[in-house]
Amino acid sequence: MTVLLTGGAGLLGLHLVRENLLAGRHVTVLTKDGARAAYERIEHFLVASGAADRLPARPRELLAVVPVDLTHHSLGLSPGQERALAGRATELWRAAPPILPGGRSSPVGHTTISDTENLLRFAALMRPTAPLRHVSTVFVAGRARAGTFREQHSAEVVEFESPEERAEHTAEGLVRRWANRHGRAALILRPGILVPGPATAGIAEHPLGVLTRTIAAVAARADRSARLVLRLPSQPRSHLNLLQADRAARAMLRLGERVTDLGTGTVHIVHPVDTPVRAIARAIEDVLPVRLRMTPNEPVELTRAERAFHSRGAAFLPYLTQRRRFDGATLRGHGVDLTPPPLGRDHLRELLVAELSTADGRAVA
Repeated sequence: MTVLLTGGAGLLGLHLVRENLLAGRHVTVLTKDGARAAYERIEHFLVASGAADRLPARPRELLAVVPVDLTHHSLGLSPGQERALAGRATELWRAAPPILPGGRSSPVGHTTISDTENLLRFAALMRPTAPLRHVSTVFVAGRARAGTFREQHSAEVVEFESPEERAEHTAEGLVRRWANRHGRAALILRPGILVPGPATAGIAEHPLGVLTRTIAAVAARADRSARLVLRLPSQPRSHLNLLQADRAARAMLRLGERVTDLGTGTVHIVHPVDTPVRAIARAIEDVLPVRLRMTPNEPVELTRAERAFHSRGAAFLPYLTQRRRFDGATLRGHGVDLTPPPLGRDHLRELLVAELSTADGRAVA
């Protein structure tokens, strides 16, 4: 029997794979990439995170990688392969890479929905006792910039910051209807913005790394005779919910062990303390030759460097003005307490130094 997982080469997926392997569970990663490349990526992560020597068995005894095509209604598998794989599943995790902020193009929205539909068709072939774990995002709460949001507040949302947010909201609806129609157990997990630890920086994409590399690319093409100034629209008390990916993965697995009811549950997986946008800006200033000037309104006339940043990083701008809080009471109510360390300027600086010094981080000096 095996835990099936899509997105196993992404930041959260890598941590979910690691935690399951450390617990002695067999994991089968469903990947759109080649099996060898995905396996090597996971193996590299296990070594970098210090888990390789702590596994109860060799990775090849606990881990399998199966190439699939999520855009195909049968995942690109033959009927026999599909039935055999579904029959071995103890649970199915959909752990897609983070959708924001990262500047993906709008076709991703359609892909998210079609991939979810195909994965749900496959999930219906699994044993009735095998649950579905669907990783979404807190940003299905929509375009509102302030306030406190609980899980149920997303039900009537109709306006979003991006097509990706809308697609994730639609995908959640598909999961709920599937669980109700088939009488199955499904758990929707909504993490905040996930970040890696310094030891694993650069192995997988994450929004903070994308933002930093975007600013690094703009700075590399600017006049080197003076410190680059970028004006960014923000508010004095703007903040984002950043959460360590390892803490998120452990919380999700513990929650999955506790929530086994039929139907659909939805839970925010969030840091109890939000990170001020100014702390993020100061950490970026610590590692790059830039000054990020936070302004209440978007500048009327942009400099050449600011136009370049807006061209490359427009997807980030709406999030720099947010003052929303995502309530974590449901998670605590299930007996899962994250208790992560705070993510302040010093911690973020250490992470970004590691991110920019890693070849996979694609930094621009």
